[in-house]
Amino acid sequence: MTRRLTLHDFVEDEMLRAPLLFDQVVDAVHEQWRAAKGPQTRHGGDAARVLQIHRSDLVNQAVRALRGLVTADVAGRASSAPAAAAAAPARLELSLIDEDAVASDIEVSRAIERIKSAAEFELRELQAFAAALAGDPNVSRDHNPFRPEAYVRAFWEGIQTLPLPRSAQAALLHDAADPLSRTLRQGYAGACTRLEDQGVEPAMHRTIVVTPTLRSALPEAAPITVSQSLQELRDSLPMPLDPLDEPLDVPLDEPAAGPRVDQQLIELLTRLFDAIQSDRSLPPAVVPLVLRLHPTTLRLAVQDNTMLEDYDHPVWRFMDRLAFVLGTAQAAELDRCLHFARQLVEHMVADGTADLARFDWALGRLTAFERHSFDRAVLLAQPEITQLQHSLEVADEPIDIGTMDTVPAELMSASPSPAAPEATSQALLNLHPGAHLRAYLQGEWRLLQLLWVDRAGENWLMRDTAASRHWALRLRAIERLFEEQLAAELKPRSLIRQAAGRVLRSMGTPTR
Repeated sequence: MTRRLTLHDFVEDEMLRAPLLFDQVVDAVHEQWRAAKGPQTRHGGDAARVLQIHRSDLVNQAVRALRGLVTADVAGRASSAPAAAAAAPARLELSLIDEDAVASDIEVSRAIERIKSAAEFELRELQAFAAALAGDPNVSRDHNPFRPEAYVRAFWEGIQTLPLPRSAQAALLHDAADPLSRTLRQGYAGACTRLEDQGVEPAMHRTIVVTPTLRSALPEAAPITVSQSLQELRDSLPMPLDPLDEPLDVPLDEPAAGPRVDQQLIELLTRLFDAIQSDRSLPPAVVPLVLRLHPTTLRLAVQDNTMLEDYDHPVWRFMDRLAFVLGTAQAAELDRCLHFARQLVEHMVADGTADLARFDWALGRLTAFERHSFDRAVLLAQPEITQLQHSLEVADEPIDIGTMDTVPAELMSASPSPAAPEATSQALLNLHPGAHLRAYLQGEWRLLQLLWVDRAGENWLMRDTAASRHWALRLRAIERLFEEQLAAELKPRSLIRQAAGRVLRSMGTPTR
């Protein structure tokens, strides 16, 4: 009886082929560098020779790193070994991230995107085969451990063994992106063919999950925007055939007879809260808290017509802020934050009173909670702040972008859609201590909060909300991240505006 092929068998087979794959990429880059005109090239005259001498070190380290990443993926661990090692340095090991470090992150992200674009079909096919090996007939998730991210990060690990300046290392990764994408496309196709020849039948593509690109992790503008007010949306809803004449069965500060039931208003708010509930981008803890506010919101909407005229109404702003606070909470403080949010919401709805002043008060409490959390974070980061201040005071000369060993300008010229310098400057001017942003650092998307900026504005300290660590970045490094669209500020988004857009779309009404 033939033994059934397993995912472990597939991993071991592909790992045997990894040295040749990396070697082919090194060959392509070495040939490209040899064809360049000697010491006048941006890589320097000895770069090709160094690459040839140390190519075995590069390949061996890349293979070791790939095995570590693949093993971690198969084992289901949340982070790779290199990323985990980089995520928890000792406090005194804090160092400033300059433009060179960011340049390598940019090249890693570009290489991953290039591979995904070149091998999109082959990756999709391999996902189906890997799902079959993992016993997932409907491809509910991506079981392929040999994703582009693994190869690129492993290759970058190998590159860093070369005795070359960081600029030349980043240049090597830049020049390796094309041959790596071609080689991996062929490798993915070959893997599919081998699995098919061994009798593996690919799983169905019905619910296949396609891995998003790196840049999709950036916060984006709301995909659905609406120009109409909620009042206009309410009026566009169909009138019920038999409108009820009974008073609304909720406590109201109205005469005993009470207002007639506004079925359109009830229908509108029901649809809006249903749309919020279906928003998958919301943290899971937010949804039940927002739904808890539904009855109180309805009572207040009956009394206050301005709720349907202004997306910036205190009721909506409180919901937006609640979602933002829970979504950006430090991992170690999440339970405390959630407990506070639950108590706040329960206090607001406990007696069934619909009071606008209560939402204003609750919004103030949320703001005060955020400020208190920020002050605690700054206090905990004081050793790092003192360390940075001391390092700047004893430096021989001021930190200047012109004195850094930066990546040549032509290396960065292939940006997919760089932000304009004016837009970058404006975005950075809007950042202040306490602001949140998402940035791509050392191979991972990270949610950060700005804690401290030196007097010159040249050095920034941020805390990672997902881990107990801090990041110190030079201003130029932050500018490069924004220019390359690998960083953006996070702000509260309008839940009700986006919900209104979904309601309009469900009604077949065009949005803009």
